[in-house]
Amino acid sequence: MKWFRGRFLPPLPLVLPSLLSGVLVTLCFPVTSLGPVSFLALVPMFAAVLRHRPGRKDAFRAGFLMGSACFVSMLWWIVKLVPTAGVTIPWLMTPALITLVLYLSVYPAFHLLVLAALTRWRLVPFLIAAPATWALFEIARARGELAFPWGSLGYALSDHPALLQTADIWGVFGLSFAVVFINALMAGCISAHGPRTRAWCGLWAGLFAGALWLHGGARIERESRVEGTSLRVALAQPNVDLALKWLPEFKDSTFLLIEKQAAQARDRGADVVVFPETAAPVYIENSPVYKMRLVDLARALELPIYIGFLDHRFDGPNRELNTYNSSGLFRADGSLEKYDKRHLLPFGEALPLASRYRWIRKIEFGQANFQPGPKQSLLNHDGVAFTPLICFESVFPDLCRDGVREGTELFVNITNDGWFGDTPGPYQHAQMAIVRAVEFRRWLVRSANSGVSMVVAPTGQVVSSIGLYKEGILMADVGLRSDVTFYARHGDRPLVLASLLLVGIAAWLARRASMA
Repeated sequence: MKWFRGRFLPPLPLVLPSLLSGVLVTLCFPVTSLGPVSFLALVPMFAAVLRHRPGRKDAFRAGFLMGSACFVSMLWWIVKLVPTAGVTIPWLMTPALITLVLYLSVYPAFHLLVLAALTRWRLVPFLIAAPATWALFEIARARGELAFPWGSLGYALSDHPALLQTADIWGVFGLSFAVVFINALMAGCISAHGPRTRAWCGLWAGLFAGALWLHGGARIERESRVEGTSLRVALAQPNVDLALKWLPEFKDSTFLLIEKQAAQARDRGADVVVFPETAAPVYIENSPVYKMRLVDLARALELPIYIGFLDHRFDGPNRELNTYNSSGLFRADGSLEKYDKRHLLPFGEALPLASRYRWIRKIEFGQANFQPGPKQSLLNHDGVAFTPLICFESVFPDLCRDGVREGTELFVNITNDGWFGDTPGPYQHAQMAIVRAVEFRRWLVRSANSGVSMVVAPTGQVVSSIGLYKEGILMADVGLRSDVTFYARHGDRPLVLASLLLVGIAAWLARRASMA
């Protein structure tokens, strides 16, 4: 035990604060959803390191322990995929969770290590560097084929629209910057030397949080007055049992449900009806009978139908057979326009780098082995451009940004979160999509097989929703907008540059103080 503690754990005074911070971060997310707690969640760990000034190794261990406590308590539901997901090697789910937690925990670990190296735990450099380095590491975690931005601190504010409104300037990672800055100030309020310094830290934390809230309230009021053309959208939640969905004998009953809900949407005056990811349980081009049923349905109802399905075709430079998680807009004139999912879930839908090296696809862990689709940001319905987002794509701002820069007026997210079961997973996934609406000031509509389906206004307010394991249709009149936010124009680059500058300033101040 002593060997383990000395090798892997930080000093005892840092153990409990690190564990506490990790658990508090999780409590900010569904299903507890104590979003404002995020402004205090990191205070125990930050106050402990400011007081005890650990070296780089111990700082790394403290950050790693905090990350482990956070991501285990946040993502435990991954092991619950087994009963419904049809995983071919079920025993891999527990090692997969452990591996994912170890990987994600590296980011807060390096965050504290960098702070130890740069600031030497001096208060002013720490206040400058803590939010900047956190934002940089979150941005790094959201890039590449291993990208997994689950649990980014900015998403903790999703259920509190007044705190979200600056996202149209600096995105979700800017919100994380703000949250960590307030945490750092509150930690300074506890651990700083002298009552005057502590008072100043508390005052600035209160002023900054109050400014976010007041700005958000004013911005929501302003955004609610924006008027324009609207589109009446129907969102179908079929709630098909995943244990039956792909069985051949149940295929016809699934299509009968699609036809029933599409007719209901037409009767309620919909301009377009949206069905979830793989709502049509077929490979569309290999199933001409079912493809024609959808074509004929759209034509008979005179109602465009956007729906998910699978597709495979011979393409690429070598004309190889590739499989896609796909979707399509069946128009009333009988035409079909497809969109293939571009950003695949690592290890679930494809192994990293499998799209570049075909031999990797031969490794079998039970993953789907999809190919990422070509770059395509828009589908068009009767002159209305919308950005399709299939499942995991809703957590990546860059995909939405591509669409806005090409003229999208609406975000349409389709997903099948039934694999997660009745766990926090579906709620966490839905929560992340809310921020996209605020970042780009677009309506976002979300159709999920078994929930959560919802309609989100450009203010981040959820106008209507259907919970888990309910069948139904949501009707919404959504506004179509073409304005471009600062974040849509510039993305994360201003935040990255500003954070790098702040890190440099913090390092310079710490070095200057040590030489004094």
